[in-house]
Amino acid sequence: MTLPEIVICVFVFIFGSVIGSFLNVVILRTPLKQSIITEPSHCFSCGNRLKWYDMFPIFSWLILRGRCRFCQAKISPRYMIVEAVTAVLYLLAYLRFGTIGAWLEFGIAAVLFPILVVLSCIDIDHFEIPYWCSLTIAVIGIVSFFLPYTIHNIVWYERLIALGVVGVMFVLLVLVGGMGGGDLQLMAGASLVLGYKVFPGLFIGIVLGAIYGISKKIRDRKDEKAISAKIEQLVKDWYQDQLDRDIGYIPEGHEDIIVGGISDGEPDIEWEFLDEAAWKGIPDKSALSKVIRENITDEREGAFRIYIKEDLVERVKYSRRMVFGPFLSIGIASAWLVGDIALGWYISLITL
Repeated sequence: MTLPEIVICVFVFIFGSVIGSFLNVVILRTPLKQSIITEPSHCFSCGNRLKWYDMFPIFSWLILRGRCRFCQAKISPRYMIVEAVTAVLYLLAYLRFGTIGAWLEFGIAAVLFPILVVLSCIDIDHFEIPYWCSLTIAVIGIVSFFLPYTIHNIVWYERLIALGVVGVMFVLLVLVGGMGGGDLQLMAGASLVLGYKVFPGLFIGIVLGAIYGISKKIRDRKDEKAISAKIEQLVKDWYQDQLDRDIGYIPEGHEDIIVGGISDGEPDIEWEFLDEAAWKGIPDKSALSKVIRENITDEREGAFRIYIKEDLVERVKYSRRMVFGPFLSIGIASAWLVGDIALGWYISLITL
């Protein structure tokens, strides 16, 4: 690599880190409905406005040792990580496309990759992929129908076929509870961008997500059992009171499942799924909702199912939720960078 090329790589890396610094603002403020333009950068602990020399991407966090200059409050290392990841993504995009003159592909990456970083972090924080992120990716895909790519020469019908296949797959996954609607929207938009190349990305995302999900399930097993037992005892006390007062219970020969969830630390019962025909009388819904909210206070995100048969609370199953957005984003970015190489390698294997 020549000296001018090294200088360009350094510039691209720095530029990417600056974009990453802005992404931190977007990640933090958009879920709170705060302006990302008019509101000056400030410490969220003491409120002091940050100086220009406090906001050098990556280096400011290292120099300040992860603390506010004014109040010494800890600053999450994720700020630096987002800046570094964005910088590396820009550099990879340049090395993949810029050096061979595929500037349209590089331009798409310069827009696509920041969106993937933003939606991944917001998904981690709030268990939700913002609709505007998926919509923006879909718009990029639609615009791509009319762009003359150098490398990603994907015809329009390939994009639509990929959209249909991915749509069917994810609808099934959403219906069985394997993924959320935000994941479906994200991959639908990605299909319009990547065409057939979405499948290597999907494979990478699902494999990484499965590895994380299995390890998380093993790690959380003990805590999930403890929460299940705690909810079960609360429900048993509530249901016994229902039986004693004869105000709402499941008669002989019937059974039902009460579905509930925890979102942003707030437990609640999804009473709309109650099979009222299985109950004799009307259960005291507010009493059960209240007792669970008052006693389940340390969980962030999860879902539980309460199995009741006749006069017995048979069991309660609680499971913590996990995010798929970051893993799907890794797959999408990888597919944009090397999806054509991966597909070409696979096709060469099966045609030997």
